[in-house]
Amino acid sequence: MVKRISYCALLGGFALLFSCKNGPTKNHGPIVLGDSSSIVTETDPSKLQDLVTDLNPVIPSSEPRDTMATPPSAPKKGPDTPKKNPVTVAANPTVTLTGPGLKADFNVMSLLIPNVNAKQSGNGNLGNANGVVFTFISGTLNGNLLKVTANVTKVSQRYQSVVVLKNELGMLPIETLSTTTGWEALKGTSNIYRITGLDEKNLDYPEANKNVILNAVTRAAQRHHMSRKKIQQWQNSVHNVRAANQKPLYVMLRSVIWKIDGKDAQGKIFSKQVRIDFPM
Repeated sequence: MVKRISYCALLGGFALLFSCKNGPTKNHGPIVLGDSSSIVTETDPSKLQDLVTDLNPVIPSSEPRDTMATPPSAPKKGPDTPKKNPVTVAANPTVTLTGPGLKADFNVMSLLIPNVNAKQSGNGNLGNANGVVFTFISGTLNGNLLKVTANVTKVSQRYQSVVVLKNELGMLPIETLSTTTGWEALKGTSNIYRITGLDEKNLDYPEANKNVILNAVTRAAQRHHMSRKKIQQWQNSVHNVRAANQKPLYVMLRSVIWKIDGKDAQGKIFSKQVRIDFPM
């Protein structure tokens, strides 16, 4: 009986001991700076050891290293070489165009129409002239070339056509039935221009009815001081003509003018004219 009571007392003691250890821990409040009671006074070396492995980061020094490589110095720039401005070489305006043909030399520019024979009128020295007149002798103009010096920038053409009456009596120019065209630029490259539009089929002529044609023929015959009988014969030859290009009327070239524009060596603009007249 005594042993049973002893065992009960012993079990009760153990239960009381475990209940005390699992009880709530007393809160001592926040640590107060300067309070000596909060100072840790543990003296057991095993409990004062660091449980975190020391880190040894490699931190570069903020001081410059003596072995730092010096960046290569930029090559020394020599003295600036002055830029050369492009020099514009003025075309020689006195270039002589060689070969047979109609030639006109104004000193500031020259012109050549190959294989055309014409007689120059007036002063042969064109140095101070603005234009020149030639009388056609032989050769071909339509489809031919007009060559000029390099300082020419534009070549324009105009012409005058006239209606001519041709029959067994001869040839009678009808001066009142004439047409003068406006200026038209010629097409060309490398200072060579093609002469076009001067063939007989493409020449301009005035519109005229039967009465206008008859009156024009009468005035042309009178201007040549023909007799009344002769005038009547010319009139009879166009009695049934109703257009200025109907036979025995023909459209012919009376004169051609070329206007040549350009700049001289000093940049001054010039304009020259060359005219060819066709004798009737």
